[in-house]
Amino acid sequence: MALHRLLGMEVGVPEPAVLDQFYREIGFEGGDGSWGSSDLPGQIRISEAPYRQLREMRVACEDEADLAATAVRLDGIGIKYQSGEGRLRITDPVNKWNIVVEPAPAHDLPPKPERLLNKPGQRNRVNERAEVIVEPSPRPPRRLGHLVCGTTDIPRSMELYLALGFRISDSVAGIANFMRCSRDHHNFLLTPGPVPYLNHYALEYDDFDSVMRAASVYLRNHEDVHVDGPGRHQIGGNVFWYLKDPSGTFFEHFTDMDVIEDDDAWEIRSDWGADSWSVYGSDHQSELFFKPGDMQEVIAGWNKAQA
Repeated sequence: MALHRLLGMEVGVPEPAVLDQFYREIGFEGGDGSWGSSDLPGQIRISEAPYRQLREMRVACEDEADLAATAVRLDGIGIKYQSGEGRLRITDPVNKWNIVVEPAPAHDLPPKPERLLNKPGQRNRVNERAEVIVEPSPRPPRRLGHLVCGTTDIPRSMELYLALGFRISDSVAGIANFMRCSRDHHNFLLTPGPVPYLNHYALEYDDFDSVMRAASVYLRNHEDVHVDGPGRHQIGGNVFWYLKDPSGTFFEHFTDMDVIEDDDAWEIRSDWGADSWSVYGSDHQSELFFKPGDMQEVIAGWNKAQA
């Protein structure tokens, strides 16, 4: 496996300080435009921009040989790149954000002690209250797990990401492609959009209770931030709850996503129907995903930047 994990992203927003405050509030560590967990610091970087946008996505490969092989594939499809300082930097010709590919060691998050659960015939928590009730604050997010972006040209965009080494896990009507650069079912998803834009990003939590509590606390403290959830996706299998950050970008709390270690053992499906959104919760995807409230501002910002 050449690509093996998502390293991070850079987002551009008109008011970076507002996002700094947001990431501090939800439990990330850092400051001054650089945020992450204690295990993965600096996964999310923030810069100033005239409208909210994805500026960069960083992914890890195994070694220098992977960089050389990636460069050959990019040459084969006529994609320009910069090579130096042990990395490749590519500007997506369709969507205009940057992609950085660089060698990095394999990494998985250290597990935290599992919560004791009482189940029929298996009573693990006796004479004590559930941990989520007595813990002083919500468990923080553990990492940035995936990005979902809109694009005006699915085929041309897909050509680039497949050349970079992303692998398709599932596809909806051959249009929405769930891609991975790690063992996760998906780290990157492209969907049709009026202009290229960041639809949402996803933060992984320890377990179901962590997702439910963190999302609930945020929802209680802020107005007009609910998007969809809670639920469990059929595609990817993860528990989810979508909310909106102060910049207007949706963010997803998730846990328990499908893991793919053997490509040959995984069957890619493209026959997902209209009822494939969630096993429980909403039975279809919210219209907000296709028409964010600030979509006209994003469109205007994109068009002005390209003029």
